Amino acid sequence: MQAKGFHTTLSTNIPLHARHEYAECNLFVLHELPADIIVDPFELNDHEVCFQFVGNTNLELPTSGVANESGWLLIAVKPESDLIVVDVPLHVRYGVPHEGHNPRQIIQLPPPICFWACPSSYKSLHNALPSQSPKFHLLNSSTQFEILQHTTSSPLSFDIPVGNISHTLYIELCTVTVTLLAFVYVIQHCWTISKTLYSAHLKMQ
Repeated sequence: MQAKGFHTTLSTNIPLHARHEYAECNLFVLHELPADIIVDPFELNDHEVCFQFVGNTNLELPTSGVANESGWLLIAVKPESDLIVVDVPLHVRYGVPHEGHNPRQIIQLPPPICFWACPSSYKSLHNALPSQSPKFHLLNSSTQFEILQHTTSSPLSFDIPVGNISHTLYIELCTVTVTLLAFVYVIQHCWTISKTLYSAHLKMQ
C-alpha cells in the first residue's frame, strides 16, 4: 500500500494465537525508518506509547540537511488480545528538488519486525535482530528473541511531491525580494513611530 502526502499512520497487525507460551516475555515492534521519515517523540508521548527512538530527532530539517542514515523506532506492546494493532504516526521531510514536470519521490519503508523478547530461560529461541540495529535499553533484560512471521503492515511506501530544481532561482529571488520589502516596511514603521513619539515629547515641553 502506498501513502500519498507527507503525513500518514503506519498500522501493523500482529496475530498472537500462542501468546500464552510467552508469558514471561515482552512484545515489541521494531521499525527501520529511512532518513526521509520523521517520527515525532512528543506525538508518540501524547499517544502514551512506550518507545525508544535512535536517530535524528530534529523535526525541522529537510532531507538534504540530514545524514543518509536510518532511524530506529522500538515500541513496547501490551499483548492483551489475540490480535494487536500498533499505529505509528509518520511524517516525511521535504525532499531534494528534482527535474521534470511535477516531480515526485517514492520512499520505501522496510516492513517492521515484530518479536518476543524473552529471558535466558527460553533457550529454544534462536532468532536474532538485524545486525545493523542499535542497542536498546528496553531490551537490556532480554537475551532470547522470537520473530513473528505472520504480521501485516500498511502503508509501506510514500509518494510525495518535491520541488522542481528549475524553479530554484525564482524561489530564491522571490524570497530575497519579500525579505527586503519586509525589512523596508519595518524600518519605515519604526521611523513613523519614532517621529510620533518625538512630536508628542516636544508638545509636552
